[in-house]
Amino acid sequence: MATYQPYNEYSSVGGGDGGGFETTDQRPNSSESGGAQGRFTTLTPVTIKQILQSQQQVQDGPFVIDQQELFHVSFVGVVRNIVDETSNVRLTIEDGTGQIDVKKWSADPNDVAASQDENLKKNYSSQVAQQYHIGTYVKVFGALKEFGGKQHVQYALIKNIESFNEVITHHLEVIKWFTISNGKFSPSKANADEQATTSNNGPSLFVRESDSHDTGNPLQRVLAFCREQCAGKDPNNFAVQVQLIAQSLNLDETTVRDCCTTLTEQGFIYPTINDSKFFALTS
Repeated sequence: MATYQPYNEYSSVGGGDGGGFETTDQRPNSSESGGAQGRFTTLTPVTIKQILQSQQQVQDGPFVIDQQELFHVSFVGVVRNIVDETSNVRLTIEDGTGQIDVKKWSADPNDVAASQDENLKKNYSSQVAQQYHIGTYVKVFGALKEFGGKQHVQYALIKNIESFNEVITHHLEVIKWFTISNGKFSPSKANADEQATTSNNGPSLFVRESDSHDTGNPLQRVLAFCREQCAGKDPNNFAVQVQLIAQSLNLDETTVRDCCTTLTEQGFIYPTINDSKFFALTS
């Protein structure tokens, strides 16, 4: 097992194993998760402190923080430590408000084979560990669950951040959803203001609800297709693949991936099992 840790000058907020993933990739069905379908199709941008301080008000109920119910969450942070466990990698991620350990499982056959050989895995550097580097920013998507009396983010997708704009955008989204949940901000007013700005200054850089079924733009076509496919589905066991989108809409995969990246950043869809499978949020 290889461990990378350049320094020890960060606090142990949340404990050594706090916030890690369960050691299973099996995704629960809706009956195990409980509640209405609406809870599955909400993705809340949060800080790590919000995850660690969230509480379940009822047994098996949603975690709640700042009057927000948390089901699927996303957060950004800096990778502070990497522990290569061959079949998976455990990353310690810190965002200035706290730190949390998350576990990403490998689907690489070489990693899986090496994990079953005690001699080989002592000096083995897994493919999944090589995807991440100390000191770089990542964005994490997952479902917030309780395990062993602690908050855990399960079904991890950990994406390397290529532009610092993603970090800034995420924190703005955290502020936005905090103000909405506390009644200090009206989404309908924001949409009206955005539409007014668009009419005065030209086309908007963002997808608007009124444009979500516009067949003249690949971005809107991808969003409409994802919403159609995901309607009434449970994201714990369903996702729309990039290849299916490309084939169905007669678009090349590069265009579809670019559209999915933009729609994820704007909060319309989010990645599930990996960065090629997505689920659309309710409109």
